[in-house]
Amino acid sequence: MSHPERRLRRRRPLPLTVAAILTGLFALVVVGVAVGSAVQPHGQFSLGVGVMLLLYGALLGWVAWTTWRQRFYLRGALVGSALLNLAVAVSSLASNVALWSVVAVLSAVIAVCGVLPSTNQALTTARGDGSDDLPEV
Repeated sequence: MSHPERRLRRRRPLPLTVAAILTGLFALVVVGVAVGSAVQPHGQFSLGVGVMLLLYGALLGWVAWTTWRQRFYLRGALVGSALLNLAVAVSSLASNVALWSVVAVLSAVIAVCGVLPSTNQALTTARGDGSDDLPEV
């Protein structure tokens, strides 16, 4: 009886871990805001906003999950979503400086973590290990 091949565990660098956790946190917050918006008594508008936020929260959740799993194809989505969140935070600073400053700083941290050399190395290494979810071509 043969033993199944055991995959070598890839070491996840700290910046990649930080980016995954913070993106997951953003996903949970956006989903919470989506639910809150959807149940507002403003009719179809609130429901529409809630659905769009729910879809964006699901996208952020996927980005967080694939970041955690070190999928080589996620860097653009990781950095892009962080920059989008940063742009929203900067444009909203006038309404609540403390809250949006925190969002801006955390978004900048995610973006920087996404472009660090250790992240690049981890994702480049992950590309060649055969454990990705993409079909063979």
